[in-house]
Formats: sequence, structure tokens, C-alpha cells
Amino acid sequence: MSVNYSFSRVQSFDSCKLQYKYRYIDRLHSEIETVEAFMGSRVHEALRELYDFVKNATVKPMDWLLRRYEDLWQKNFSEAVKVVKKEYCADDYFRKGLKCLTDYYDGYAPFDRTKVVKTEEKVSYTLRSDGDEYSFTGYVDRIDWNDRERIFEIHDYKTSGTLMSQEEADRDFQLGLYQLALQARWPEAKEARLVWHYLLFNKEIESRRSPEDLARMQDEFVRRIKVIEGTQDFGPEKSSLCEWCGYEDICPLWAHPKKTEKLSVNAYLNDPGVKLVSRYAELEAQKKELNHRIDEIEIEQAEVEEAAVVLAEKENVLLLDGPGHQLVITIGEEICAPTRAEDQEKWAGLRDTLLRENRFCEVATVNNGMLGRMLKNWPREFLDQIRPCLVKKIVRKADLKKKR
Repeated sequence: MSVNYSFSRVQSFDSCKLQYKYRYIDRLHSEIETVEAFMGSRVHEALRELYDFVKNATVKPMDWLLRRYEDLWQKNFSEAVKVVKKEYCADDYFRKGLKCLTDYYDGYAPFDRTKVVKTEEKVSYTLRSDGDEYSFTGYVDRIDWNDRERIFEIHDYKTSGTLMSQEEADRDFQLGLYQLALQARWPEAKEARLVWHYLLFNKEIESRRSPEDLARMQDEFVRRIKVIEGTQDFGPEKSSLCEWCGYEDICPLWAHPKKTEKLSVNAYLNDPGVKLVSRYAELEAQKKELNHRIDEIEIEQAEVEEAAVVLAEKENVLLLDGPGHQLVITIGEEICAPTRAEDQEKWAGLRDTLLRENRFCEVATVNNGMLGRMLKNWPREFLDQIRPCLVKKIVRKADLKKKR
């Protein structure tokens, strides 16, 4: 149990294995912070300070909360804060944070529905499943005690621009894991209300976990940890989240674009990589032009072939003579297998008969195209059976993509 796992740690692995390696194995610190994360941190800090006062029977006015948020923003903001969406500026995000806090204050003042137990509380728990144990740590935004219902509440503030559905909330791991940690501290937490505050939408989403839910969730989270610990290849995963990653400058997928975007026009055009991409694109364009011409030739060739067969039938001949070449005409029936698109019923019937008579293997073959598709769909147990039969090869190729 030397490694301390958290929800964000496992989530990082699910998003991009290389990002996980940089952050949690190589321990590389990124100086870059996105403006969305920065705004979220300042909103969290302001609410934590507000509830620290509430916990001590003091309700600060809204003006105090907004001023405190502004102070936190100004003291912590720097040029390292990255604004990904160029149509917006940092001030736009500052105002979004103000709106989050204003709406929240209006909706919950005077903050007397529950009793505040802890704010920004570190919780720890030993996850156990099938004899395996893993340390889990997290930070809960706020823990309340609902005195009327005699139940704990676990609150989480979200400044995300996407709203979680109720189904997603009922499947969410993070607050369920926090509930497990609270149970170890307070047995009453066996019954708990999980509450997400989506501040940009001024919306609260609630969920509960039964003991059976918590047990299944713990088993699944341990399974995900085992996948992490069994991973040796930490390759990058290109997605829409890349622009919000702090490791673009060293990531194999982004290091060259990030390097070249800082160059002057002349230096950019003379960069060896840029030259190679440009030449490759020129050759790809020539290939497309030639392929288009080949398609036209094949269409015309098929028309000539059809005309030759018609003429041969009309003249009752099986060979047409020409300067330097001849066309041998063959006219007869050929038995063919139907394609699935041509006749679904006959295709399925042929396949089933071949399988039933143990003849399918005589017409089927093993190839990488088939294997690549099926590896994504076959169950893990079957993949484990065939793994010894597979080989690893180094594949080197270049794919031309449009520049985003």
C-alpha cells in the first residue's frame, strides 16, 4: 500500500496514460494552470472561508464573499494562467466566478439548513477487494450534519461548464469513495446524502448509495487500480482535452507543434519537420490526383469490356483481335458467395452451414484487419487465452492530417 490513490489520479489514467506517467510516476510539475482550473480554485477557496465563518455562527454578507473572491483572484493570478478558448479573456472567467458565488449565496443564505462539520477535509480509507488493499485519499469540499434527518451530507462544488445527469451522479465514484472514508470515521455515515453543486448552472444534484452500491463501487475501483499497476505502456491519448493539459510542450503528440508555433514565418518554413510534412502533403495530393485518374480509367475500361462481350455475342465469337493485343471472351456461369449487403438471408445461411459442418476455418483466415477489430470486442478472459499466440511488431507509418 505504498501508493496513495485518489479519484483524480485514476481519472488522469483514464484520460491519458502518458499524462498519468508524467504527473504521478515521473513527478513532473507543470507551471501551466488553465483559467478554468484557476477560477474553480478561487471559487472553492472563497466558499471554504465563508463556511468556516458559518461553522462558527457568523454569516458574512455577500459583499464580503465577492470581495474575498476578487482578492484571491488578484493575489494568485499570473501569466502562467492559460486561456485555451481564445474568444474569451481572463476577465470573462473572473465574472463567471462572481456569478457562481452570487447565485449560490442567494440560494443558500443564511446557511442554516445543516450544521457544518468540516471544510476542505482530507479523508483516507483502505480499499479492500478480493484480499487486495490499496490506500485512498481525497479532499471533501464540505461535510455537513443534517440534524433534522440525522444524516451526513457530502458536498462538492463544481465550476464545470458541463452538467452531470442524474444517471451519471448515481454512478459517480468520487463522492461514494468519500462516503466510505467517512464511514470509517463516523458509522452514522452509512447513510449519507451526496450533493453536487453545479455553480455555473445554479443547480444541485443529489444521490445516495446503498451498502451494496458501495461494495460494488469499491470492487470496481480496485479493479481499475489493478489495471494501472499492470500497465507498462503509457502511451499518449489524443483528445479534445489535450489543450487543457500542462504537458503539451514535452508530449510526443504536441512537442513539435508547440515548438514551431513560437517560430517566425521564415524559421517555421525552414524547420525540418515542417518541410517533411509539406512535401508529404504534396505527394499525397499527387496520389489523389492519380487515383482519381485511375478510377476514371477503370470505369471506361469496364464500359469497353461490356461492349466487347456484347459484340462477341452478336458475332458469335470468343476472341476479338486488335493491333498487338487480343481480347479473349469468356461467357458462362460462376458460383459466388453472396455479400451481406446483397442478400442477408443467403449470407447468414451460408455462414451458419459452414460453421455447423466445421468448414468455416477452411474459408476463413487470420489477419491483422480482423484481429484489430475483434480485440476491441472480445471478452478479457478470451484475450488472456490468445495473448500467448500474439506477436508484437514495431509499426512505423505516417498519416497526413489536416492542421487544426
